[in-house]
Amino acid sequence: MHYTLDDIFTQASTDRAASPLHGQGYQSFMLYGVKISRDQETKEIEILDTSRRGYFYHKLKNEELKVFLENGWRYGIYVLSLSNYCTKLDYIEKKIKEKANDKRLKSTKALRLLQEQRTSIMQNHTKITIKLNKWKKNKQHSTNCPQLTLTTK
Repeated sequence: MHYTLDDIFTQASTDRAASPLHGQGYQSFMLYGVKISRDQETKEIEILDTSRRGYFYHKLKNEELKVFLENGWRYGIYVLSLSNYCTKLDYIEKKIKEKANDKRLKSTKALRLLQEQRTSIMQNHTKITIKLNKWKKNKQHSTNCPQLTLTTK
């Protein structure tokens, strides 16, 4: 199924887990580091990733936006979050190797902090993976009985 940005915004607005972050002139919702925002005047909708490094929110790349447009809000949230966690894990693994191989390192505090961050991210990754698998299972069951999902207008 394909969705429009309006469809995805509606899904986000009815998602009880998404936090509303409305401001003057716009409505927005955030879940797992992804923010969807609609300008009240222009009705323009954008989806932003707040989890990337830096001080700014980043618009989704075309391939990331495509995941949302093809599968909807929740699926897009889960896939983007897992991707962000993998990127963070790769970065932390690289830093752990650097610290572990540094002969001058007298304190293991930095190494221990990196390992704690890795554990935390891995736990979050596992939680999101479980949620994604449940979501897929529920979607699979709902598509097995298409007559139950049809609506008449």
